[in-house]
Amino acid sequence: MILREFFKNREKRKRIAHILAGIVILIHAYEKYEGGHNSYISFLVAGIIFLIIALFHPIIEKKAPWIDGVFFSIEAILSLIVAFDYFHVGKKALPIVYLLLGLFQFFIAFKKSRKGIQKHKLSQ
Repeated sequence: MILREFFKNREKRKRIAHILAGIVILIHAYEKYEGGHNSYISFLVAGIIFLIIALFHPIIEKKAPWIDGVFFSIEAILSLIVAFDYFHVGKKALPIVYLLLGLFQFFIAFKKSRKGIQKHKLSQ
């Protein structure tokens, strides 16, 4: 019953989606840390910033309805960076998944930005 109520609320679903994307970036940062690469610092900072922004999503969205497109664009860029990183290491299948995810996130970003801009124009 709790999960049903949790997933009914559209705002919570949006927030959870962005939080999960931030957690994936933090997991990648941890993986880089374990591997001894210095790039973990960049992923750690990006993940923490993204989580902080995701927590304030409803407040930001009230001021700027087009912000969902920006969030998805940032997620897409980070996904493409992770894909490039995996390609560089020599992995084969996992980077393709991140590449497809990044492309899908860019598509959603475009779609959400158009809706947000129209909503913003109507509210003014």
